[in-house]
Amino acid sequence: MKKILPYLAAAVLAVGLGAASYNWLNKESETQQRALRTGGYTGGDFTLDSFEGKLSLSDFKGQPVLIYFGYTSCPDVCPNSLAIMGEAMKILGDEQPVKGLLVSIDPDRDTLEKLHNYGPFFHPNITGVRGNQYEILEVGTRYGVYHKKVEDDGEGNYLVDHTSRIYLIDENTELADVINHGASATEVAQRVRMLY
Repeated sequence: MKKILPYLAAAVLAVGLGAASYNWLNKESETQQRALRTGGYTGGDFTLDSFEGKLSLSDFKGQPVLIYFGYTSCPDVCPNSLAIMGEAMKILGDEQPVKGLLVSIDPDRDTLEKLHNYGPFFHPNITGVRGNQYEILEVGTRYGVYHKKVEDDGEGNYLVDHTSRIYLIDENTELADVINHGASATEVAQRVRMLY
């Protein structure tokens, strides 16, 4: 029996180390997969202004959130992307309630009232938020969002060239996926389902 004990102890240690290594590798693999899905962007919590007052991403902890960076005067890309986002939220329905956020990249023209009316046009659970130029730049940088005014005629009429993606936030308010422009509502809904 005494001769068997060292081998038994070594076997138990090997199994324990193997399990620990598996867990570490599995965790490492999940982290790498998330980095691939998100393009390496960190995302993270933010607090901006909504029509009802200050709103933080962390206010929605426990449920998935879809975020789109756009503006209410956008002639085509934003309405199309928000329509897809809203349709995906309808597809998920009660199966998986989702919150939507429209983060304005045009705070000079997008008033809180405009945003309040614009988001729900696409889905009742889409809320428009805004901040000053510096706040939007800081949040946008963490999410890999590019935006720049173009074709300004000097009278307040201009377009904003910008990144068009839908950002999927998990129930822990962490950036889980980046959905590129052109995805269908069904694809967006499926990406949400993949979290659960």
